[in-house]
Parts: sequence; C-alpha cells; structure tokens
Amino acid sequence: MSLRQTIKRHYKIISLLRLRPMSYEDVQDEMADDPCSVEEKLLTSQRTFQRDLEDIESIHNIVIKCNRSTNKYYINEDVEETHSQRLRENFDLLNAIRLSKSFGNQLIFEERKPLGTHHLAGLLHASQNFLEVKFEYHKFWDTSISNRRVKPIALKEARNRWYLIAEDTKDDIIKNFSLDRIKNLEITKDKFKPIEYQAYEEFKDSFGIINGTNEEPLKVILSFTPREGRYVESLPLHHSQQLILSNEEEIRFSYFIRPTYDFRMEILSYGDQIKVIEPESLKSEIKKELKSCLGNYE
Repeated sequence: MSLRQTIKRHYKIISLLRLRPMSYEDVQDEMADDPCSVEEKLLTSQRTFQRDLEDIESIHNIVIKCNRSTNKYYINEDVEETHSQRLRENFDLLNAIRLSKSFGNQLIFEERKPLGTHHLAGLLHASQNFLEVKFEYHKFWDTSISNRRVKPIALKEARNRWYLIAEDTKDDIIKNFSLDRIKNLEITKDKFKPIEYQAYEEFKDSFGIINGTNEEPLKVILSFTPREGRYVESLPLHHSQQLILSNEEEIRFSYFIRPTYDFRMEILSYGDQIKVIEPESLKSEIKKELKSCLGNYE
C-alpha cells in the first residue's frame, strides 16, 4: 500500500469522525459510498484500521477512542496544529479537483486573480536561510511600481491573501507586502543577521494584516442577528472570539482585539445584522463611518 493511500486514508478517517462517532463498519460504509475512496482503495481490514488510529495520534496529535458500549469511535482529543489542518484541507481540495475532471463540471471556484502563492516556497527558503530578496512591487492604491530589497521575516495569510512580512533595507522599517503584487522576485546570496521580531505575537491581537498602529487591544462585544450569529459562530472573526449570549433575538460574542481600520471595515460589512455593544469608542467610530457612508448618497 502506497504512502499516498495511507495519508489519504488518515485524512478520510479524521474527516468522518469529526462529523460524528462511527463504528469501524460505519467508516467502511462511508468510504464505500465515496467514489474517490473506492478509486483509491481506502477500504481496509479492522486490523489496519486500528493501526491507522495509532498513527493518527502519533502523526497528527489527534486521539481517537472507542466507546465500548456502542462500539463507536470518536475524537477524544484534537490538538491538530493549524498548518497540519490546512495541509489536510488542501489535500482534500486537490483530490476534489482531480475527481471533478472525471465527474463533469460540479466543482465551481470563485473567479479571482492569482494570489502570488508561487512565491511562497522561495520566500520561505529565503526567510529560513536569512537571505535578502529583491522584487518589483505594484501598489494597490495607485499604478506606481517600486523596486524593493528586503529581509524576509515571515509569511502571513489574511483575508484570502498571503503577505510577506519583511524589513525594508531602505529605511529598516518592517512592512507587509502582498504576494500578488510582487513581480520579478529574486533571492539574492546576501545574508542578513536574524531580526528580533516575533511575527505571531505582533499580529495575535490584530484583525487581518494591519498592525503596528497606536490602537491597544481591548475587549469588544458584538451583537449579531441569530441568522448571522450562527454563521459567525461556525467561522469566527478572530481566534479570541467567545460566545457570551445566545437567544432568539441576538447572539453576542466577545473579542480581545485591536480596533484597527480593517476590523472596523469588517464590522461595517455586516450592515444591519450587527451592533457594537462596547466599547463606546468603537461604537462612535462605527457611527462616524456610517454617517460618512450615508453622505455619499445625499
């Protein structure tokens, strides 16, 4: 059995048990109903299934137990790291794309421009090996093009885009560069000393890619309509999101976050489906933005 089959079988088992507890027979039945699993020959003996559960715990840090009274397996402890989860999701997506070529036009993607992800491997190599990089940068807000030479620190995803966090050699300021605006990337042989900058810590209380502003993180409470609140509960706005109230009239969440421009724009994007409860300062900012928006129609 190939390594590819084993990895795919692990991912399939994880996905199924995240839906609900299942017996060995339930898992095999679900795989038998999945054309991709059948094509890949993922159905196995119970002995192999038990070995898979041990490997999943060892490799993915996901502990799967069996309820002996029902003989059904369930995920007891799930501490899968974010990057592992994303790898698994991308693996599922790639297999869906491959499957769609055989089953017609049932997989529909949102049309958008390339995200510059072809730069990821090179920039990751440069940041890990402390190599300066050069590129042309095409700004969002105008048509200007600038030549940049930077010291790459980290790569960050925000709002379906990837960004390079790097120190600009021109002024020694740490800046963010959207990968889809980078052209003619060149990894130089010029080494630089490691930069004391903890990217995760810098961004953990921020929304999106904006940081380094004067806003301090604070407690924010947002109230959503029940319909929108259920959506936000399933896809949190920020990792600090906590449910604090849920009834037939509203769903409230609390956040510990910097109220930066892009967070305010996110709030405004929900229209009349959201209300800022606190703090008063953020409520005032949103009111000001709404009045300015209405002014465009006078």
